[in-house]
Amino acid sequence: MAARASNEDGIDCGAVAVCTCLGLRRVGRMATQIFDTHLQPAGLTTGQFGLLTQIYANSAAGSPLTMKALSNAVGMDPTTLNRTLKPLESESLIRTAQDANDRRARCIRITAAGKKRLARAMPMWRAADEEFRRTVGADTKLLLTGLLGLATQKLRKSE
Repeated sequence: MAARASNEDGIDCGAVAVCTCLGLRRVGRMATQIFDTHLQPAGLTTGQFGLLTQIYANSAAGSPLTMKALSNAVGMDPTTLNRTLKPLESESLIRTAQDANDRRARCIRITAAGKKRLARAMPMWRAADEEFRRTVGADTKLLLTGLLGLATQKLRKSE
């Protein structure tokens, strides 16, 4: 626990120690380590796995996914999204093309190789999810999942 700095400095280390954002980032890094370790044999990071899943779900629904729509769906800024998608595209797991309806937009589709890689990674993701559940406990995982969903919903409404 961080020591509390004097008031005259204007620095409140105690308040920062319980900062929600920093706590989420810390837990996120720790959880990501578990998932990345499990997904590594599939050659995917947790972020790439999540994006491939989102792209696959959209392609299964039959509608092309634009970069903007994917950015909104995953809550990632377009620059970071583009940087995360580049390795997937260079490995031919996804392909991007100009949107037929809007020439300024790019559509993203999962390829056959991407579907195969995603299918290979699914058991690894399940094992990571199970390890996370065992580590934090089933009740904590359930509560955390619910709270994260609720927070996501409220943050989206505030945009």
